[in-house]
Amino acid sequence: MTDWLTLHVVSLVFIAAVFGGMIFFMAVFAPSVFRFLPRDVAAPFMRSLFPVYFLVLGIVCLIPSGVLFTVASYRPEAIAMLAVAILFFLQRGVLLPILNRSREAGRDRRASALHRLSVIVHLGQWVVVAVTLVRLSA
Repeated sequence: MTDWLTLHVVSLVFIAAVFGGMIFFMAVFAPSVFRFLPRDVAAPFMRSLFPVYFLVLGIVCLIPSGVLFTVASYRPEAIAMLAVAILFFLQRGVLLPILNRSREAGRDRRASALHRLSVIVHLGQWVVVAVTLVRLSA
């Protein structure tokens, strides 16, 4: 009856959740916050939300990584999801605090560069998640 419920399917569900969550956050949620809230409210709100976002997605990435590591043929995908998880944790624990301190100190040029870096890393993570999802779906 549950022949379809395999570790492969469980991994696909979690990876699809990360993929969809990232798209929703990038394309709908973040732009909407800045569209509908005053900037002086939106910016602190987003700064308080990002640590939670990175933590949750990092944890969700660890689940399929751990599951996929159990099957040798899925090791590349497991490593890819582990790398994405590690990047989420690094963004949360290293990049965000530096970025926030730069903003608070009025170092706008540095804060802008760090923000650009975080966006590039996030887009790179999204590409890795997308490729992993496609590879496992094939």
